[in-house]
Amino acid sequence: MKNFDFWIRRIHSLSGVIALGAFLLEHIFTVSTVMGGPANFDKSVAALAAMPFLVPIEIIAIGLPIAFHGILGVVYALKAKNNPLRYGYWNNWMFYLQRITAYIAFIFIIWHVWTLRIVGKAMGGHLIGYDFMHKVLSDPLTFGFYVIGLLSSVFHFTNGLFGFSITWGIVSGPRGQRVVSIATLALFVLISSVGLTALTHFVK
Repeated sequence: MKNFDFWIRRIHSLSGVIALGAFLLEHIFTVSTVMGGPANFDKSVAALAAMPFLVPIEIIAIGLPIAFHGILGVVYALKAKNNPLRYGYWNNWMFYLQRITAYIAFIFIIWHVWTLRIVGKAMGGHLIGYDFMHKVLSDPLTFGFYVIGLLSSVFHFTNGLFGFSITWGIVSGPRGQRVVSIATLALFVLISSVGLTALTHFVK
């Protein structure tokens, strides 16, 4: 049983880095093209939509691993015992925020896919382009939820890289962990800045 738990936790960690990372970085890259203008964004979305076997790839390579990571992550989060107010160490706070952002990111991703890809595109027949996203993000509450969802997803991914490096034995020792912690925090700031800047271009 211990051996099973050992490997399931590593697979869970790996699925987060690969699946969530692929989902997040692809979205950030595509969304960031709006900074070159609406036409540039529409061109990027059209190129992505024209990829062969896109839906099966999204389901098998991204959707299922994210579902596995998200559901198991929620189970781990509910079992975790963490008190950052009593033990206010940096790593303890990062662990706590990792669990909180797990809930938020999971809900946001489900809502994002449901409202845009299923209700918006599959059921509503809307073309997911600049005009559609401008309309969606022009609602202040929706825009605010996107900001929260973006920051939570990026933090969960980048801070998860820190946990991944320890879980897989890539980094050991206080000095190495401190370097990775600073690097992942810098990556969080970088990706978040690009994502937030791109979001503002939809409501200008």
